[in-house]
Amino acid sequence: MSLVYLVRKKVFRTAEGVKQLYYAVQRMWQQRGGVTTEVLAQRMAFRKGMSAGDVEGVLVDLPRFIEEALRSGESVTVRGLGSFHVAVTSDGFEHPDDVMPGKVRLSRVYFRPDKSLVARLDAEMDFYRYPLGRYFPHEMLRPETLEKERAAKDVEEPDGAPAGTDDGTAELREV
Repeated sequence: MSLVYLVRKKVFRTAEGVKQLYYAVQRMWQQRGGVTTEVLAQRMAFRKGMSAGDVEGVLVDLPRFIEEALRSGESVTVRGLGSFHVAVTSDGFEHPDDVMPGKVRLSRVYFRPDKSLVARLDAEMDFYRYPLGRYFPHEMLRPETLEKERAAKDVEEPDGAPAGTDDGTAELREV
């Protein structure tokens, strides 16, 4: 399946004046919430020859065990997936001895993807540009772009991407 993207304009102020550039923005065709624990468990069970219930049990418990380790001040690394870390902060004080445990709070939970995960995704991802003519004014587009999109209208869109009309099974949303 291809990752569907849209094109968005960003405006920048530079020393030479205002400059506008266009960037890819990820869009997903999926149910709100993405792949659920149940679906992930079914997929994993099918590939590993295990029961979906056993796999789902591990997936449901995993966040609790990660939370427990993070609460203890440990980071958690899942090989092939990535690492979870916490960061703490506090208000600023004039004296170091004023920074007491009751003044410290969690600032963020970080996830750092494993380099191998990033490399695999980078090597294996396909991208599909949602037709510009469906959301950009035609006068902004090059004639050859509009012509290519008209010619491709009869060609099937990538796996799972709705073909222009929403039948209620998927929604277009920014991620």
